[in-house]
Amino acid sequence: MHVFMKKTVYLILVIVLITGSCAQEKKSPIEGAWQLIETQSVTNGKTETSYPGVLVGKEFKTWSKKNFMFVGRWTENSITTDNYGFGTYTLDGNNYEETILYHFNRPYEGQTIKMKLDLRNDTLFQVYHRLDTTGKPDEKVYSVEKYIRLK
Repeated sequence: MHVFMKKTVYLILVIVLITGSCAQEKKSPIEGAWQLIETQSVTNGKTETSYPGVLVGKEFKTWSKKNFMFVGRWTENSITTDNYGFGTYTLDGNNYEETILYHFNRPYEGQTIKMKLDLRNDTLFQVYHRLDTTGKPDEKVYSVEKYIRLK
């Protein structure tokens, strides 16, 4: 019985060591499904909200390990537009980049868009800055999309 116990303990130790050495990859904090709840444009300190307001509809965005996808339908002045896109992303701290592979507005395809993300619990803010003539972000002109995490 003593030999059996030793072998069992060694086997359990080996299993624990193997399981513990399999490092799980760190999940991105934005992975999952989100619903857009507000869009705003800011120009020289003046804020305009287009959703809710001018735009009526809904939009959802999902992130996986390295891809994003969004889909929505918007109505403005009785004209309805489907909005969708898909691509890859990188996130380094709050620096975020999307490379658009498919987009309802084809000229966006192939573009890489840089923005800032601000994650506060289950609320995510995506901030897009217009670039000035030198390619630097114009701090006075930007737009913000606000999302809440879907459960």
